[in-house]
Amino acid sequence: MGAASQIGNSSITALRDVLVIQTMLEDLQRSVRILDCDIATEEAIGGIGDAADPRYPLLARTLVTRRDNLKSTIRALKERLGQLTPIA
Repeated sequence: MGAASQIGNSSITALRDVLVIQTMLEDLQRSVRILDCDIATEEAIGGIGDAADPRYPLLARTLVTRRDNLKSTIRALKERLGQLTPIA
């Protein structure tokens, strides 16, 4: 395989990676918005919005943890996206 072919394959792979990461980011961000709504609903039902309160709803705590994990994943994916070289 020639050098030009390898460069072309490398560009295609990088482009595919960018598209996959962007799609993942959109999906994860949508999930975070849904979790935010679910957390707000649980807080409203429980009448407690302070996570430090021992009466804070257990489901809301679980959803907050899940949301925070997704936000960490989003940050990592954005960092990875920034590391990919732009395709000319």
